[in-house]
Amino acid sequence: MTHPTTQDPVSDADAPLDEGPPAKQQKTGWENYQLNANGALTAYESGTHFAHLVDAPVTVLEGIGMHAGLGLKSLGCETVKELAEYKYFQLSRALSVLAKTEITGKRPKDCLMNVDKAVVKGYEDKSLKEIVKAPIHALQGLTESRAESTLEGLGVKTIEDLAEFVYCQNAEAIVEAAKYEHVLTDPERKVARELHKLS
Repeated sequence: MTHPTTQDPVSDADAPLDEGPPAKQQKTGWENYQLNANGALTAYESGTHFAHLVDAPVTVLEGIGMHAGLGLKSLGCETVKELAEYKYFQLSRALSVLAKTEITGKRPKDCLMNVDKAVVKGYEDKSLKEIVKAPIHALQGLTESRAESTLEGLGVKTIEDLAEFVYCQNAEAIVEAAKYEHVLTDPERKVARELHKLS
């Protein structure tokens, strides 16, 4: 008569697989770099390439949640690149920069300079310093309630505010930095150079 054992032997099929030592992570060439853009990005995206962020949704930017992201999408700013190139940000920044160069009361009598296509009637003859302090609906095309309410919901009330809108600034900086970034690791670039020699 056989007696049951207190523990069945483990079969080969049930035995844990010996996976061996973990694979050694390939060197990239960037291990000792210090630069980062952590304050501009969500934690999940802070380790990726600038180039990979260009066409990413605006919600990769720290501070832009789903609600704000939908609002910006309604303005045609669905990606980081689109936010960087948002025409009213670009226009507002141009006006703001030029306003800092303006000398009050010193416009030459024969001066032809104007921004009539940028602002609504009532602001055409104003100084640049006055224009940038105006509400955002002073810009032609931003009188639509959706655009205005979306921007105001993000703290943008004046043209100067839009020129300094941190999300547009961060997006623009990311897009520009991406132009000067290597996306291939050192080993990948080495392989590419060798293949180029053979071609």
